Amino acid sequence: MSLGDVGDLKSEDEKRRLFFVTAEDTPDALMRVLGVASVQQVRLRALTARPEGAAISIRLEIDDQGDDRAQILAARLSSVPVVRGVGHGWR
Repeated sequence: MSLGDVGDLKSEDEKRRLFFVTAEDTPDALMRVLGVASVQQVRLRALTARPEGAAISIRLEIDDQGDDRAQILAARLSSVPVVRGVGHGWR
């Protein structure tokens, strides 16, 4: 590894995970999704929400806490009644 490569590495604190949630576009859909994130004590770094027809697309960027925590958060988000789908990956 050269010194030029050092700047490209992310420290553990900078690793982020993205969650993509599609939900029914109800007045409380965003708050329900954020409530789950709050209960799971994730550190939210970015949030985007936009309507798409009869649905709302929500993108959450959070600090990565490992695969197990990500699976738990995805399962909890999926269990919210207005949520139609959840996907997640890394940034």
